[in-house]
Amino acid sequence: MHKIPSSIKTGLLICVLIVGLLLVFINPIQSFFVARMSERLNTTEYTAEDMDKNNAADANFEFDAVQSLSIAEVLKAQASIGSLPVIGSIVMPSVGMQLPIIKGVGNAALAAGAGTMKPNQTLGEGNYALAGHYFEEKDILFGPLYHAEVGDAIYLTDKTKIYVYHLMSKDIIEATDVFVINDVPGQAILTLITCAEEGHKRLSVQAEFVESYPVSEAPEELSKKVGKKN
Repeated sequence: MHKIPSSIKTGLLICVLIVGLLLVFINPIQSFFVARMSERLNTTEYTAEDMDKNNAADANFEFDAVQSLSIAEVLKAQASIGSLPVIGSIVMPSVGMQLPIIKGVGNAALAAGAGTMKPNQTLGEGNYALAGHYFEEKDILFGPLYHAEVGDAIYLTDKTKIYVYHLMSKDIIEATDVFVINDVPGQAILTLITCAEEGHKRLSVQAEFVESYPVSEAPEELSKKVGKKN
């Protein structure tokens, strides 16, 4: 029997150690980049004109094709972050959530913020539906929604107006229950969707539209809540 040279043994041991370290640190690395992307988009100065232009951009709305985020997708999104069509922001002070709203549910969009689930949605009208990823025990992307409670305020803005919603329901639903994003006659609501039970089901948070303010006329306290990172 031939002996394996010690140099090869050492090389194999180093490879095993590297793979082991990657497995241990891959989730923290992934979470770091996701949080960094959201923060970058939150602090970028988008104007109402920028967001209006981004609203006309092409986008992917195939929510059924959305997969769990891999580190490769996160790094790919990091490289294309400057071209993401940001059309607004969503803030939920009670759980410390503030995210950019990005048109569509493409992988890059959902790696950095909340993606619109339907084309031609209008804030304050119909059923404005947003999707976001959830990382277990991580308060990034839509993770904070698990701490939300009925009655909590949710604010959305497109830099033209600030829209106020109040949370009215929070339910675990089947992955096939896509009807929750359909418009409801006579109602203006907000629907937020993320994964639940390891992706087998969904968390659905719905809020009713209360009122809106032109950005220039909004109460100072409300402007502060929407305008800065919590």
